[in-house]
Amino acid sequence: MELIIGLICFFVIYRIIKSLSSSNESSEVPEFKVNFEVSSATGIYSDQKPYEQPNGKPAKWYGPGQSVKVQSYNIPGGLIYVGETLLDTYGYENDSCLINPKLKISAAEPWENGGEMGYWPQYADIPAKCRGAYLKWLTDGRSEPEANIGYVFLFFYGLERRLFIDGQTGRVSESERSSIVIEVNRLLKIYGGNRSFQGYAKNFLAMEWVLYRNDKPVPDYLDFSDRYCSEPFQVVLAQHVVAGNPIPADVALQWVLLHPEFGLRTPARRCAKEFRELFVSRYKLRFGEGLLIKPNKTRLKIEYRSANSSIRVDLNNKIPDLPNPFILKGPFKKLGALVEECTDDLDPYSRYLGRKQNDPNSLAALALLPKELMSLSPAAAKIKAHLSQVCQTGPGMMSINILYEILGEKVPLKINKKEAESLAALVEGMGFGLSPDVRYHHIKPKPDGKVVIFPKGHGVDFLPSKEFRLVAIIVRLGAIVSQIDQDLSPAEEATLQAMIHDNRELNTIEKESLLAFLYWCLRTPQGVAGIKQKLSDVSTVEKTAISHILISIAHADGRIDPKEVKQLEKLYTTLGLDKEQVTSDLHVLASSSEPVTVGLRDPDPGFSIPTPTPETKILSGFSLNQELIRIREEETRQVQGVLEGIFSDEEEDVNVTPEVAAPTTNPLMTLDKAHQDFFHHLQKQETWERTKLNEVCKELGLMLDGAMEELNEWAYEHVNAPLIDDGEPVYVDVSLAKEITYV
Repeated sequence: MELIIGLICFFVIYRIIKSLSSSNESSEVPEFKVNFEVSSATGIYSDQKPYEQPNGKPAKWYGPGQSVKVQSYNIPGGLIYVGETLLDTYGYENDSCLINPKLKISAAEPWENGGEMGYWPQYADIPAKCRGAYLKWLTDGRSEPEANIGYVFLFFYGLERRLFIDGQTGRVSESERSSIVIEVNRLLKIYGGNRSFQGYAKNFLAMEWVLYRNDKPVPDYLDFSDRYCSEPFQVVLAQHVVAGNPIPADVALQWVLLHPEFGLRTPARRCAKEFRELFVSRYKLRFGEGLLIKPNKTRLKIEYRSANSSIRVDLNNKIPDLPNPFILKGPFKKLGALVEECTDDLDPYSRYLGRKQNDPNSLAALALLPKELMSLSPAAAKIKAHLSQVCQTGPGMMSINILYEILGEKVPLKINKKEAESLAALVEGMGFGLSPDVRYHHIKPKPDGKVVIFPKGHGVDFLPSKEFRLVAIIVRLGAIVSQIDQDLSPAEEATLQAMIHDNRELNTIEKESLLAFLYWCLRTPQGVAGIKQKLSDVSTVEKTAISHILISIAHADGRIDPKEVKQLEKLYTTLGLDKEQVTSDLHVLASSSEPVTVGLRDPDPGFSIPTPTPETKILSGFSLNQELIRIREEETRQVQGVLEGIFSDEEEDVNVTPEVAAPTTNPLMTLDKAHQDFFHHLQKQETWERTKLNEVCKELGLMLDGAMEELNEWAYEHVNAPLIDDGEPVYVDVSLAKEITYV
């Protein structure tokens, strides 16, 4: 039709010019030359080259297993069209895939001359040496891994025509379709590294199922993860909806990934396997068997976009009558929110893997995984079994050496804060708690020491209360005192346990954590080295409050032993307290009906110690009752800040090299103006078409590949991670870009 309209326009213009010329022959008529062009799917027809429809011997399709000779090439295996005429579906010229044996051929290898093929190659138009290379590739079994992808596409064009043009007229048997599907799958294994061919081939396989076998289960070889497969996937989604079935997790995820309004961020792409596992886990937790969606009224319409520009596939009335739930906004928003949640939770792990030389199987890496994924790691079952055995009757001790061994790690020479946090997080991810946990107890395990494992652990959202921190201090002090005589008293332990159990301000998780911490403290030597120095700046009043707490805990077993008095004096001295105060503190505690309290004066931060009321009654024994515990807890609250500072194990780790050195200047200043402008342009969005970026680089005077490489090297220099993930589309780590500019 376009050609006819063009011809009519040409003759009309020609007639007008002719009439003007004849009416005034003496006048000078400027030369008026008309060139008309009519665009088709495959080329441009001009009046300078008259259009002629191809003629000659009709093409023949050589099916699976058939051989044909084209000049000197004996081509086995068939699956090609050979002949002189095979009109495209527009009726203008021969199909791109047609091998015309009359055309000139020059010998060449399949990996040669590919640059002369053009983006939309046609066998009739490519150079003779390209035809030779293509026929050589066919002759050698279509398997040369180094073959130019253009030759692979020429062959693929013929498969598209056979399946979607001839196939719809009933000329292709089921066995032949099966052979074609097998061949495309084989080609994918060899040439699937080419992004374009991979997309077209996957879409081809999916559409074959849609057109001819949609009443059967989706074959295992189909992969709907590619955006080329968006339309055939919509049939899968619609079938679930029509059947009234819950949408499976993998189908729900594909829905989001293939949606034109959604793009995956860097963590989901860099950690694709982990992202999928996390999404599936949380999808089932949130939606059970899956989302239930009612059929909508909009009907499904799909098209097949062929790689072969010579054909247009008409699918009218060829696909099943189905609704189109793919366009529904409500379910899509729910799924998109879940995808974003999973992506955010994978961000720390992704950033760790983005750094050079970081091991994804290391303790540090695994500790950054969301809890669900930790338990799915290959070693998880073994680790869980060991930890369960350790704490099968309650909190249990195990050496750091054994713990690292079952985690598959070597014990570091020194466990720094980051290492301690990773260890605690990994144990937590296995469903257990670790004590001491540097995040909550402010003590790091020692490489040659032990830790306590307790069931269930702290949980993901654990946030310790002020009461938790207070009791943790008392527990630590209690352990120091109980170890004075190197003989742990059951009464002392029972009293401290009761103090935790009976505290109504602590929740269940806090109690479990503190009981495990108490268990560890009482069975692990509590060094007091460094505490004296920390107490040097503490006021006398505050030291007195601390001494009262120590005395209260020391006599929880109800006994006053001379040996204990001597040990308490040593402890007082070690802590920088007056050892002469031990006797008077003991006397006050034992002879007073009302324990001594220390009041906090406001606004003066000092303390006032009331004068005790003397009592003539001397107790034959002493018991740390609940009232006494309450009083001592009050004293502890008053000096809590001091004690937290004393017992904090968060001194700065030395000899720890930071991951990223802080720059002395703005990192952007190390780039030239053109690359700075390119960087700012990239920050606008996460995904880009290469053609768009090529246009930007041309305006800036840059070559795209070189510019991306330059920015990635620059990113590695400043944050030790790549900024750009090349491909189609090109992905940009926007959050990393912000990190670089704000470091």
